[in-house]
Amino acid sequence: MSQLSVDAKDQTSATDPLPWQVPDAIVKPSPAPLTLTQEDLRTQYREIQEELHAGDSKSVAKRLSDDFRELLSKSNVDNISKCICTSLGSFTVPDGIEEFNGNRPLYQLAAFEIMKLVLEDHLKKKIKLTRFQDLAMNNMDIDFLQNLGYEVIEHPQALEEVARDVFVYMPVALYEHMRDIFHRTYPAVYVGDDLKEYVQGPM
Repeated sequence: MSQLSVDAKDQTSATDPLPWQVPDAIVKPSPAPLTLTQEDLRTQYREIQEELHAGDSKSVAKRLSDDFRELLSKSNVDNISKCICTSLGSFTVPDGIEEFNGNRPLYQLAAFEIMKLVLEDHLKKKIKLTRFQDLAMNNMDIDFLQNLGYEVIEHPQALEEVARDVFVYMPVALYEHMRDIFHRTYPAVYVGDDLKEYVQGPM
């Protein structure tokens, strides 16, 4: 990824509040609908995966794979050993965004899994450790990810583990989350919100 020049004034000091030190009302996850089951969620996810792969050579999955493969070819990623995925939101609480049929997080998860496969193909090895973390995730969200074989961290440890051998996927990142990562180090690959948000700071 491109390097950023960060002024000292933008760096986090020991007295700055951490991103997760916010009122409980903000970070408390919403419960999943009582009528929603894990099978319902798996069915929704399979349908989204099929949608993204529809069209073969012209599919969204193919275009995403090609774009990500080009990014990897221009980056020094041979040492990647871990993936960290955060800021997706809840899979079980509809966000109401019509473009994504009301479930943007599931589409973002599908995109992540496509990129992870491309990365593993590029590295010629499996990435054994992938960690998810999001304060918005409820118990059903966590069970869903664990059933897919992923580790879920229920506190911000994932952000603290970002290093130069990590692929970070943060599709909906807060300025504070970016600051917490990039004032310390740069990951091998970052896919997420425009880094101008980090450079310019909150409005």
